[in-house]
Amino acid sequence: MIKRLLIITILCFSANLPVLAVSGTSFDPSTSIYSARELGMGGVSIAFSDDANGVFNNPAGLTGIKFPQLSGSSRRIILDETQYSLLSWAMPSDWGIFGFGFSGVNTGGSLATQRDPATNRIIIDPSREAVSYSNSVMLFSYAKETKLGFLPNNISFGGSLKLFNQSLNGGVASQATATGIDLNTSYKWNSWLTLGANLQNMVEGSLNWENGESDTIGGYYKLGGKINLLGASNEALYTHQHKLDLGLDIDLPHNTLGGNRYHLGAEYSPLEKIYLRGGFNMAQDSTGLTLGVGVINGGFKFDYAFAQNPAIPGDNPHYFTISYVGERVIKIDKKLVKKEADITFVSPKDRFITDQSSIKMIVDAKVVKAMDQETRWVVTGLSETKEVKPIVETEALDSVFFNGKEIKVSGQTELSSALAKGRNVFKVSGQAGTDTATGELKVLRFDPFDDTPMNYWTIEPIALNVTLGIIKGYPGNIFQPERPITRAELVTLLVRSLSVDLDAFTSEVSFADVPKDHWAAKYITYAEATNLVAGYPDGTFQPNKSLTRAEGVTVLARYAKLAKNPGAKQVFPDLKADHWANEFVSPAYEAGLLKYLEGKEFKPSSPFSRAEACEVLYRTPQIQAKVDDFWNTGVVK
Repeated sequence: MIKRLLIITILCFSANLPVLAVSGTSFDPSTSIYSARELGMGGVSIAFSDDANGVFNNPAGLTGIKFPQLSGSSRRIILDETQYSLLSWAMPSDWGIFGFGFSGVNTGGSLATQRDPATNRIIIDPSREAVSYSNSVMLFSYAKETKLGFLPNNISFGGSLKLFNQSLNGGVASQATATGIDLNTSYKWNSWLTLGANLQNMVEGSLNWENGESDTIGGYYKLGGKINLLGASNEALYTHQHKLDLGLDIDLPHNTLGGNRYHLGAEYSPLEKIYLRGGFNMAQDSTGLTLGVGVINGGFKFDYAFAQNPAIPGDNPHYFTISYVGERVIKIDKKLVKKEADITFVSPKDRFITDQSSIKMIVDAKVVKAMDQETRWVVTGLSETKEVKPIVETEALDSVFFNGKEIKVSGQTELSSALAKGRNVFKVSGQAGTDTATGELKVLRFDPFDDTPMNYWTIEPIALNVTLGIIKGYPGNIFQPERPITRAELVTLLVRSLSVDLDAFTSEVSFADVPKDHWAAKYITYAEATNLVAGYPDGTFQPNKSLTRAEGVTVLARYAKLAKNPGAKQVFPDLKADHWANEFVSPAYEAGLLKYLEGKEFKPSSPFSRAEACEVLYRTPQIQAKVDDFWNTGVVK
């Protein structure tokens, strides 16, 4: 027993702990902080368990890790007789965080001593054997984040199963094993405050030695908190480009010698991946100042701590830990596929219609580079994911010309010009090396009628039909868009759009109510001869009769040469399938002539207005061809 007490005393000092293993009580080597990171912060760890060493301190704090992590430390002190070993591993998965840890303290070749009767000094006792002592624990942990209804944020719970093994060799040889269970939790109260607890050996076993003695495994109930004082706006109490975290831990002993312990520390990051640490480790009999530094590079973290304990002679205060924490590095490579000049008029749109005497234009003149961008996400030592996608980059053109005159352009530029009546064409050309590009904008300056302003719902069809000479207004610069159109007026519009020579047409009028000198006589006669329209059974045409919507759409469907569809489906809710005009209305709808009525009722008996006639006529293929020809050439045929 004396030999055991001697060895354990050495171990207590070397472990920098106030727990002393005596007969009846043993200590758990995993209750102490061995990682240089935590030592540099004065032992603060419970709310800072976001790396692999958290499997010892608080596995519940590991639920935020994204990569497998591995950490290891080893140290010799006290005349190189005492060896500390620490290994921890954590693995994230879809089912939670799994962890493994090993912590051990070994002392070998310790010589027994005695007091020299002559000098009263402590000397080696050659009559006794050197002894060795080993105390280790293997730990298996699990943690998972979950949602509790009464808490606003998710909370993490965890636990650890510990397998203890202690052995004594030398003059007295014995071995003992035991099990223990830790329970822990971590909760992020808000973006800047994290709380945690680790109830070590809450369920504990007894070490039963081969010689019949029994020891209880002690431990601590640890409570801790972390404040993100400085950092990004979404994670810290105060927004700052640097990062500063403060922490406080309280250790409450159970079944172990020693009193309460307090740990106060800070971790400051002035630059990304560089950490400076400091803290106070406060125990019953002393307070130790600690300092530390950490660096992350390529997925590996290197931590150093200065944690001196003046109460232990020969205690080397320098600690080093190397860890794999994982780091996703993004590497981007670009390969040029195609490079060409590009000129686009951003506003107004091409074929713009206005009544203004001048116009402002925004043009985007640039070089467009089509590239293949290869992005690789590399996790050091674990994986590499690659994605290749096409991207577009731009740069300035070498030279740009507006209507033949060189201008200074870089990206989007505003240009202005006066407008002549009728069609106006603006051209911007540019060059990048040997590649050239041209952008073109066509604008129609149109003087609207007094009763059809530029915001009138069908101003575009009216403006183009008037410009093409298909329809005319009335004296006094009015159009009367809502006035019902007559049969004679509609026939006149259609024949005008055909660009025929009516003077060479010699057929006689065959309708009794259309005299030779009627203003629309030639138009009506030509329309009848070409089966564009027909009269009534009594031999009349009724030129002044206003058309209904059903009649007007029927005439325009014939004009557009749309095939009748006797079995047409019902396209308007109020126009039944058996209505006489449905075989013309349905093809007109399918051909896009009735866009202005989409989502509305057809109302077949409503008057067919001049504005409607312009709209439907404008959508026919014949008029669209004339419109395209006008915009492209500026010639009215």
